[in-house]
Amino acid sequence: MDITIGQIGTFLGLLAGIITSTGVIIGFLQKNLKKTIKIELDPINDNLKQLDISQCKNFLVRFLADVEQGNELDKVETERAYEVYDHYTNDLKQNSYIHKRWHQLMEKEK
Repeated sequence: MDITIGQIGTFLGLLAGIITSTGVIIGFLQKNLKKTIKIELDPINDNLKQLDISQCKNFLVRFLADVEQGNELDKVETERAYEVYDHYTNDLKQNSYIHKRWHQLMEKEK
Protein backbone atom coordinates (compact mmCIF):
# COMPACT_ATOMS: atom_id res chain seq x y z
CA MET A 1 0.00 0.00 0.00
CA ASP A 2 1.60 3.16 -1.19
CA ILE A 3 0.70 6.58 0.23
CA THR A 4 0.88 9.40 -2.23
CA ILE A 5 1.72 13.04 -1.59
CA GLY A 6 -1.86 13.89 -2.60
CA GLN A 7 -3.23 11.60 0.11
CA ILE A 8 -0.93 13.16 2.71
CA GLY A 9 -2.06 16.62 1.61
CA THR A 10 -5.71 15.60 1.80
CA PHE A 11 -5.17 14.13 5.26
CA LEU A 12 -3.37 17.27 6.48
CA GLY A 13 -6.15 19.46 5.02
CA LEU A 14 -8.76 17.36 6.78
CA LEU A 15 -6.81 17.51 10.03
CA ALA A 16 -6.41 21.30 9.74
CA GLY A 17 -10.15 21.61 9.08
CA ILE A 18 -10.99 19.53 12.14
CA ILE A 19 -8.64 21.57 14.34
CA THR A 20 -10.01 24.88 13.02
CA SER A 21 -13.65 23.87 13.38
CA THR A 22 -12.99 22.53 16.87
CA GLY A 23 -11.44 25.86 17.83
CA VAL A 24 -14.43 27.75 16.43
CA ILE A 25 -16.87 25.50 18.29
CA ILE A 26 -14.96 25.85 21.56
CA GLY A 27 -14.84 29.64 21.14
CA PHE A 28 -18.58 29.75 20.48
CA LEU A 29 -19.32 27.57 23.51
CA GLN A 30 -17.08 29.66 25.76
CA LYS A 31 -18.76 32.89 24.69
CA ASN A 32 -22.26 31.48 25.20
CA LEU A 33 -21.29 29.81 28.44
CA LYS A 34 -20.00 33.14 29.80
CA LYS A 35 -23.27 34.83 28.82
CA THR A 36 -25.31 32.05 30.42
CA ILE A 37 -23.29 32.15 33.62
CA LYS A 38 -23.60 35.94 33.77
CA ILE A 39 -27.38 35.74 33.27
CA GLU A 40 -27.63 33.12 36.00
CA LEU A 41 -25.31 34.85 38.48
CA ASP A 42 -26.47 38.46 38.09
CA PRO A 43 -29.62 38.00 40.21
CA ILE A 44 -27.59 36.21 42.88
CA ASN A 45 -25.00 39.00 42.89
CA ASP A 46 -27.78 41.60 43.14
CA ASN A 47 -29.31 39.77 46.10
CA LEU A 48 -25.93 39.53 47.81
CA LYS A 49 -25.34 43.25 47.31
CA GLN A 50 -28.74 44.07 48.80
CA LEU A 51 -27.98 41.81 51.76
CA ASP A 52 -24.61 43.51 52.20
CA ILE A 53 -26.24 46.94 52.13
CA SER A 54 -28.84 45.82 54.65
CA GLN A 55 -26.24 44.37 57.01
CA CYS A 56 -24.15 47.54 56.83
CA LYS A 57 -27.22 49.65 57.59
CA ASN A 58 -28.16 47.45 60.55
CA PHE A 59 -24.68 47.64 62.00
CA LEU A 60 -24.31 51.38 61.45
CA VAL A 61 -27.74 52.22 62.85
CA ARG A 62 -26.96 50.20 65.98
CA PHE A 63 -23.50 51.79 66.31
CA LEU A 64 -24.84 55.33 65.81
CA ALA A 65 -27.58 54.69 68.37
CA ASP A 66 -24.90 53.65 70.88
CA VAL A 67 -22.90 56.80 70.12
CA GLU A 68 -25.99 59.00 70.46
CA GLN A 69 -26.96 57.39 73.76
CA GLY A 70 -23.46 57.91 75.09
CA ASN A 71 -22.75 54.19 75.46
CA GLU A 72 -19.09 53.46 75.97
CA LEU A 73 -17.52 51.98 72.86
CA ASP A 74 -14.05 50.54 72.74
CA LYS A 75 -11.50 51.39 70.08
CA VAL A 76 -12.05 48.18 68.10
CA GLU A 77 -15.81 48.78 67.81
CA THR A 78 -15.18 52.30 66.57
CA GLU A 79 -12.53 51.17 64.07
CA ARG A 80 -14.90 48.49 62.77
CA ALA A 81 -17.65 51.08 62.40
CA TYR A 82 -15.34 53.26 60.31
CA GLU A 83 -14.49 50.25 58.12
CA VAL A 84 -18.16 49.38 57.61
CA TYR A 85 -19.04 53.02 56.92
CA ASP A 86 -16.21 53.23 54.36
CA HIS A 87 -17.45 50.03 52.67
CA TYR A 88 -21.04 51.30 52.74
CA THR A 89 -20.22 54.65 51.14
CA ASN A 90 -17.27 53.83 48.85
CA ASP A 91 -17.72 50.21 47.77
CA LEU A 92 -21.50 49.98 47.82
CA LYS A 93 -21.95 53.62 46.73
CA GLN A 94 -24.69 54.26 49.30
CA ASN A 95 -25.62 57.70 50.54
CA SER A 96 -28.68 57.68 52.78
CA TYR A 97 -29.95 58.92 56.10
CA ILE A 98 -27.04 57.00 57.63
CA HIS A 99 -24.56 59.27 55.83
CA LYS A 100 -26.19 62.37 57.30
CA ARG A 101 -26.45 60.87 60.79
CA TRP A 102 -22.87 59.63 60.68
CA HIS A 103 -21.57 63.14 60.02
CA GLN A 104 -23.80 64.66 62.71
CA LEU A 105 -22.68 62.26 65.43
CA MET A 106 -19.14 61.38 64.44
CA GLU A 107 -18.07 64.99 63.92
CA LYS A 108 -19.08 65.65 67.56
CA GLU A 109 -16.89 62.76 68.69
CA LYS A 110 -13.71 64.17 67.18
